[in-house]
Amino acid sequence: MGNKTDRRILRTKDAINRAFLEVFSEKEFDRITINDISERANVNRGTIYLHYMDKYDLLNRCINVHLDEMISSCTLTKFTQENVEKNEAIEALKSLFIYIQKNFLFFSSMLSSQKTSLFRERIQKTLTSSIQEKINMQGINQGMDKELIIQFTANAFVGILEWWILNRMPYTAEHMAEQVWTLIERNNINS
Repeated sequence: MGNKTDRRILRTKDAINRAFLEVFSEKEFDRITINDISERANVNRGTIYLHYMDKYDLLNRCINVHLDEMISSCTLTKFTQENVEKNEAIEALKSLFIYIQKNFLFFSSMLSSQKTSLFRERIQKTLTSSIQEKINMQGINQGMDKELIIQFTANAFVGILEWWILNRMPYTAEHMAEQVWTLIERNNINS
């Protein structure tokens, strides 16, 4: 019986999250109500409050889940190792772009709302933290300011993601991965 309950809870949360993103893509966040979400998800308000404190909690959890899954979809260690295999790095980047593609509604809604700067800060903080853990300060990076390298890399990457999403993904995930990897190599960011 526990598995049935768990599956039902997961389906309910999934329906709530999907409904939230659909409403968020149509309305500014400040105008969204729990009623809007509950009607779209076909659940009652009380069900939403069983899982989330309010719409701000729902937004924060939604962001956290997507950022965690986005980062885990791409092993960033591949970008900071010396002698990294080009094909391996491109595949890692491709998996990240595919994740974003599959979750286009979430990313486009977050980046096109008035709360864009808040989301952009969160995604940048997540990437900065990940890069900071894995950056190699030897080779070409020796003698450079570590914080500047981290900020440059994170800002450039977030900028590319934002451009790709806001332009409705004009290139395939594979093309984006190959191009971004070439930029990383060209600028010796991976050394």
